[in-house]
Formats: sequence, C-alpha cells, structure tokens
Amino acid sequence: MTGKYQDKVIMKNIISSETAFTPAKTIGSVPVNVSLVYPNTYSVGMSNLGFHSIFFQINSRDDALCHRAFLSLKNSYTHEINTLEADKPINEYDIIGFSISFEMDYINIIKILETMKIPVFSQDRQAPLIMAGGPAATFNPEPLAPFVDFFVVGEGEEVIHEIMAKYKEFKNREKQEILEALAQIEGVYVPSFYDIEYDREGNVQNITTTSLAPGQIKKRWVKDINKYDTESVILTPYTEFKDMFLIEISRGCGRNCRFCMAGYCYRVPRYRSMDKILERSKFGLKYKEKIGLVGAAVSDYPFIDELAEKFVENGIKFSVSSLRADTLREPLMMGLAYSGHKTLTVAPEAGSNRLRKIINKGITDEHVINAVKLAYQYSIENVKLYYIIGLPGETEDDIDEMIDFLTFLKDYMKALGNKRGNLTISINPFIPKPFTPFQWLGMEPVGLLNERIKLIQNRLKPKGIKVIFESPRLSEIQSALSRGNRQTGLLLYDIYKSGARTSAFNKAEIDGKGIKYYAHRQLRKNDVLPWDHINLGLKKEYFISEYNRAIKGEATARCTDEKCKACKICQHK
Repeated sequence: MTGKYQDKVIMKNIISSETAFTPAKTIGSVPVNVSLVYPNTYSVGMSNLGFHSIFFQINSRDDALCHRAFLSLKNSYTHEINTLEADKPINEYDIIGFSISFEMDYINIIKILETMKIPVFSQDRQAPLIMAGGPAATFNPEPLAPFVDFFVVGEGEEVIHEIMAKYKEFKNREKQEILEALAQIEGVYVPSFYDIEYDREGNVQNITTTSLAPGQIKKRWVKDINKYDTESVILTPYTEFKDMFLIEISRGCGRNCRFCMAGYCYRVPRYRSMDKILERSKFGLKYKEKIGLVGAAVSDYPFIDELAEKFVENGIKFSVSSLRADTLREPLMMGLAYSGHKTLTVAPEAGSNRLRKIINKGITDEHVINAVKLAYQYSIENVKLYYIIGLPGETEDDIDEMIDFLTFLKDYMKALGNKRGNLTISINPFIPKPFTPFQWLGMEPVGLLNERIKLIQNRLKPKGIKVIFESPRLSEIQSALSRGNRQTGLLLYDIYKSGARTSAFNKAEIDGKGIKYYAHRQLRKNDVLPWDHINLGLKKEYFISEYNRAIKGEATARCTDEKCKACKICQHK
C-alpha cells in the first residue's frame, strides 16, 4: 500500500482512534475557516499543548472553525496536506495557521506551501492568509518573515479571538486592507509593513514601519491562566503521551537562567490554582489513567507538595517532566513513587559549579546527589541528567569536572544499594537565543563540540553511563535560524530548492554568507538586532546587565512575585 491511498487509510485510522472535546463543524458552514498546521509529524504536533489550546479556542466560537493538518501522519509522508477533520486541502481554508516550536521545522513550512502549490512568498500570494505563532515565532519571527503574512507574538488564547473577529469583519476586503486591520491588534506582527536595511556586513542597520503598524510589536500574555483550561483537547494513542491527560499547571519561569529563552519570553511566572488542577484532573481520569503535569519548572509550583498529597489521597497517578534538584521534597517524591515513576530527570545544565554560576542555574552537585538519594528512598532507581556543552566561558576543566562528578554519581548510586538503576546523560550543544543575556554570542565550532562529546563518551561508557546527544551540526542550523534575519529565510529557501541535503546546507550562501556565518557570528552590544522591533517587556539594558553579571559569576535572584526589581517587567505590563 503506497501513495495517496496509504495516507487516506492512516488518516482514517487516526481519526477513528481520537477522543475529541470540541464541536464538529463543516468547512464553509461558518464565516472564518482555519486550518491549523503543525509542520512536523502528527505524533509531535499532538504532544504540544499550545496546539491543542488554539484549536480549542477557535472552535469555541460560533463564527469560526479550526481543522488540523500535519506534515506527515505516523511518520508517513503525506502527499497532500489535507485536514484531518474534513479531508480537505489546507488551501481551501481562509487562514492557514502554523504552530511553530522548533527552528528545524522552518523548512517544513516551505515544503508544505510548495507541496500544496501555494505561493511561498507573502508578496506573491493573495489567499489564503498565512498566520504563524508559537515560541519560535515569538522570540524571532524574522527568518520566516518573507513567507508569513502575519505573526502572533506571545500567548494566543486571548488574541486569537480578536484575530477571528477582525478577519470576519474584513474578510471580503483586499489582502492589504485585511493586514492593515490585523496590524492594529496588539501582539500581531505584519512583516510586510516593516522595512529592514542592512549594512555591508549583512547586519541589520535600521528597522522602519511603512504603514499604520506600530514601531514595536508588544507581546501578548494571559494574566490569569485560570481563565483557560490549557489541557488535552484531543486524546490519541498515536503520541508520546498516549497514556496521559495533560494539564498545564504553570506558565513562565522566574529562575533567570541566562541561556533559557522560555524563561524570558514567558515572563511573568503564573500558576494555575490547585482547585482548578484537581477539578480538571478528575475530568481527565475519565479518559486516561494518569495525569501529565506540564510547566516550565513543575517542582517550582508553589503548592506542588500539597498537590502531590491531594493526588495520592484521591487515587490520582501523575507524571512530570524534568524537575529542579534543589526543590525536591518528600511529598512530591512520594507522589511520584505512588504513580509508578521509574526515572528521576533533572537538569544540572552545566558541567561545573563555576559554569552554573555563569548561567545562573542555582543548582550544585550536592543538590543532585541529595535528589538521587531521595529518589532511591522511594524506589525511583533510574536517573537522567540534562547537560549543555559549549556554554559561554566553558573550558576543558569544566568538562573534566562533569565527567568526574558523573563517575562519582554512578558509584554513589551503587553505594546506596542501587545496583540496577541506569544513569543516563543527555548532551545538547549551547544555542544562543534572542532575548537572553547571551544573545550576542556565537555558537562554539562544531568540531570542538564533537571532540568534547567524544571525550565524554569515551570516559563514561566504560563506567556504565549511557550518553545520548544532539548533533552539533543540526544545532548549528538551529543557531543560524534562531538569531537569523530575513536574509536567513531566503538562505533557507535556497537550501530547500537545492534538496535540503547536508551538502545544500554547507554550500548555500546569500551575499557570501551561509549557515556557518549566522550560527557563529558575534554581535556587538550596540548592534540593531533583527528582533529589536519585538517588545517582550524586557529592555536591552537589562540583558546587558545580566551578561555583565554572568561574566563575573554573580547570581540574580529568582523572580517570585511582583515585588522584585530585577528585570522591571512587572512595571511595564
């Protein structure tokens, strides 16, 4: 079975297996029809709560519908990008909305548009309108600016309703009029209304508006997340979390980890009420045996111990992703043990205590040791640790310190009596991100990163420690796109047209500048950054101050409430 017939069978099987909590609507039965596309597999897209949330919000309206589409279904290439709900081509809808979480999916957007014979460049296209949102589109939309008509900057639950209403009002107007109307909505960015000037080095020299669009696009954010049930909207067996009903318990993080884009882009930290979490958990248990708690730092949830105890009292089993080693206490660990957790996952991030001061991680080796000990007391024997290599200021001594600590930790696990437990470390190259104190820095050379990964593998494998890692070469591409500009988008298009093979990524250039240039370039503090017209509420001076503190190894206090004065975002919201 091959080709289109195979795709139809897979689509039918997926639809028949789903449990949906949204009303069924037919395309054309309402004024505004949206195809929401995740530019990756069905499994990856349906694991994303943001994708669920926007799907639900649009379908909650009487005047709009939203149908889903994916690049591929169950890892099978989809020859036509049709929606699951209606089996209609995505270009039959008024708006195609892309939900974007990862830079590596950018090229998939080009692929989807070309597959459906939709003009790739915004300037060549009248309809449908192309909308994009999600984390990657928020912190730097510029690499996708040549292809997208308008972006949603920030969190979408509230602004999507304003977009639907405005589009309905202007639906029968010319594209230019529709975009001008949408540009008046706070949080909507229409790139065609902004002129970008470059200097001889290919850096942004000036950003000016050409219409009624604002000079700065202000991020949208939901002040009270209790107003929205951000949770699983469609249950499916074809996803990583197939056995769980997912619930967001918090949004944003105030830990001030200097490498972390999410910690800055989704500030201020907000927490869902415990009563709301318990209510939605009981609902979820009607369909799944376990609740998956989602948040930037689940163990930082202020009522996590009490919540864990309530879960156990009510017979609710739950799961979490990565935890902070310095906030683990017995009630949470007891709840995880009750829920059948077999692996403790924490993220020291840096290989040495010195580096953790630079990145403001706030975790020590002692925190990790104590977390491992506590986990073992509750029969959680396996340990997984996340590390980043190539961080600013990293030396071979830091790598040696990491290897020595991990060797000690493996021996410590055995000394506890944990003979069967696995110790796994996951290594990811450092990728500088916009809106972080390290946004001006380039990524370390791929060759150096490969050498350090090989060194870590060679020294840890004989100790029985499993090492998994992300390819530095793929990270280099992500780095180029992360801090890229519109020229980077054109570069990506050329790469796609050349077959998107490794050789194409290596050879493609725009004005003599390729992927390596954009990935490793050092930016100056006084440079106009490609994302300078995006306003996340944090001033550039704050990031410069945090960069200087990083160089000195100085800590920045955790953002816990609106009384702190560190970043001053609360004063401008």
